[in-house]
Amino acid sequence: MADAKSMIRLPRQLQALPAGWATWLRALWVVMFALSILTVVVSTLYAVRASYWVQPVIQEFKLDFEVTTDGELLVGTLPGRAPAVPVTAKVIAVDDKAVPADLRVVDLAERLVAAPGPSVKVTLRQPDGRTVVLTQSRRAIEATPAAIREREVRIWARLVTGLLACSALLVCSLLLALRRPTDPVAMLLAFAFVGMAATIDPPLQFWLWTDRGIVLDVLGAGYFYLLLIALAAFPDGVFAPRFLRWLVPLGIPLTILVNIPGVDEDLQGLIAVVALLAVLAAQMVRFRQAPTGIVRQQIKWAGFGFAAGLSLILAAVVLAAWMGDDPSTYTPLLSLAVLLLFSSGMAVMALGLLVALIRFRLWEADTVITRSAAYAVVTLIVGVVWAASSDLVKLVIVQLIGRESETGATTVGAIIAAGIFSPTQSLVLGWTRRHFGGPLDKIRDAAKRLKSWGLTEAPEEVATRALAIIDEAVHPDASAIVLATTAADQQLVAARAATSAGDPRLVERLTLLDADTSVGTLLIGRRSDGNRYNRHELAAIREIVPSLAEALRVARGRFSRETMLQQRMDEMAAKLAQLEGRTPKPA
Repeated sequence: MADAKSMIRLPRQLQALPAGWATWLRALWVVMFALSILTVVVSTLYAVRASYWVQPVIQEFKLDFEVTTDGELLVGTLPGRAPAVPVTAKVIAVDDKAVPADLRVVDLAERLVAAPGPSVKVTLRQPDGRTVVLTQSRRAIEATPAAIREREVRIWARLVTGLLACSALLVCSLLLALRRPTDPVAMLLAFAFVGMAATIDPPLQFWLWTDRGIVLDVLGAGYFYLLLIALAAFPDGVFAPRFLRWLVPLGIPLTILVNIPGVDEDLQGLIAVVALLAVLAAQMVRFRQAPTGIVRQQIKWAGFGFAAGLSLILAAVVLAAWMGDDPSTYTPLLSLAVLLLFSSGMAVMALGLLVALIRFRLWEADTVITRSAAYAVVTLIVGVVWAASSDLVKLVIVQLIGRESETGATTVGAIIAAGIFSPTQSLVLGWTRRHFGGPLDKIRDAAKRLKSWGLTEAPEEVATRALAIIDEAVHPDASAIVLATTAADQQLVAARAATSAGDPRLVERLTLLDADTSVGTLLIGRRSDGNRYNRHELAAIREIVPSLAEALRVARGRFSRETMLQQRMDEMAAKLAQLEGRTPKPA
C-alpha cells in the first residue's frame, strides 16, 4: 500500500535542474533553436514565392485552390468563371496524366506551367464522386491598382505579423535559456516557445502546403504540454494552488485529445485555449500571495501577456469555427483575420513575458492593463450598439418602404455608434483614472494631505510620509529628504533604501522651494526597474515639491516653537525647584 502511494505521489514543486541535466538540456535547446530559426527563414521564402508565383500562376489558369488543415489540396474555378466548380474538388490528372493523391500546390503550379500547348486539361473529382474535365488556357490576371494594393497589404500584413510573433517567441526563448538554464519553469517555456515559433505562420503555411502536417501535430502536442505545466508552476516552480500538480499526469491525455487527428479541429482548439486560460486564472491565488514590488509587477506583465494573447487566440479559434468547414465560403479578409489574430496572440504572450524578464517599464503594468480593459469595454459596447441599431433600423426601413436597405441600415447604425463612442470613452476612461490613476493623479491627491500633516506632525514624520507617496507614484529604488536646519547645516530627516544623503543611488537632487525660501533637498534614485522616468512621473515629482516644501517649513517652524517653549518650561521648572530646594520634575 505504501509503495502504491509513493508511486502516485505528485511533486509540489519542480526542483532546480542539476548541472549535468542543465548542460544536456541546453545543448538540446540549441539544436531546436537553430532548427526553428531555419524553419522560419525557409518558410518565409516559401511564403513569398507562394504569394508571388504559385498563387498567381494557378489563378492565371482561372483556377482557385485551398489547402486544408490536413494538408489536402482542394481546387475549383475562380468566381465568375464558367464552368463554375466549387473549391472542394481534388485534382486527379493534368493533361490526362495522373497525379499523386497527395499532390502539393507547388507541384500543381509547375505541372500547369510545363503543360505543352496553349491550353491545359485539368481533371477534377468532386466530393460526390463526379468527374469534371476543365480545359483552361493561361491568361494574365487583370486587376485594378486598388485591388493590387489591397492584395499587397494582405500579404505583408500576414507576413509581418507572423514574423513579429516568431521573433518575439525566439527572443524570449533565448533569454530564458541563457539567463536561467537551471530553472525548470524557464526551460519549459524556452522549449515551448521554440516549438511555437516553428508551427505558427509562416511555418504553418509551409508545413501544410508541403503536406507535412505530422510535424505540426508532433510539435503542437509538445509545446502545449510544456506550456500547460509551465503556467501551472509559474514563476518559481511551485504548483499553487496545489491541485495544479495533477496536470503533470492529466495533461498527457488532454494533450492527446487536443492534437489527435480525426477529432473536430475547432473543438480541439477551444478545449486547448480554455484549458490554458483556466490554468492562468488559477494563478490569481499566487499573485495575491506575492509581496508588493518588482516580483509582483513581473507576474502582472507575464499574466497580462498570456491572458491577452490567449484571448486573441480564442477569438481566432471562434472565428475559424464560425467560418465553417467549406473552403469555398471563405473570404480573403476573414482568412486573414484568423491568421492575424492567431499570430498577434502568440506575439503578445511572448512580449508580455519578455517585458517581465528584461524589466522594461514594469511599473506601467497597471496603466497598460486597465487602459486595455477600458478600450476593450468601449469597443464591445460600441460594437453591440452598432449591430443592434443596424438590425433595428433595417426593420424600420422594411416597415416604411417595404424593402430592405442594407446600406441605409449600416450607415444609420454607424452614426449612432459614433454618437455614443465619445461619451462612452469618457465615462469608462474617467472611471479607470479615478480608480487606477497615474503618478500625477496620486501626487495631486496627496498634496492636500501634506498641508494638514504640516500642521500636526513633526518634520521627520512629514518627510517619511512624503517619501511613501513618492515611492507609490514613481517607484524610485532609493529616496531621501534632507532638511536645512541652518544656512550651513543640513539634516537627513527621512530615507527609504538609502543609508545617507551621499548614497550613490541618489542620483537626482531637487531643491525644496516654497513661496518663501529653500527648505531642503529631495534626493531620489533611478526607477526600481532600471528605466528612466517618463514625462508624467517627472511632472508628478515636480508637482509635489512646492507642497512638500511648504509642509516641511510649517512643521519645522511649529516644531521649533514647540521645542523652544518646552525648553523654557523646563528652565522655569528648574528655577522653581531651586527656589523650593528640591529636584525639578520633568515637564
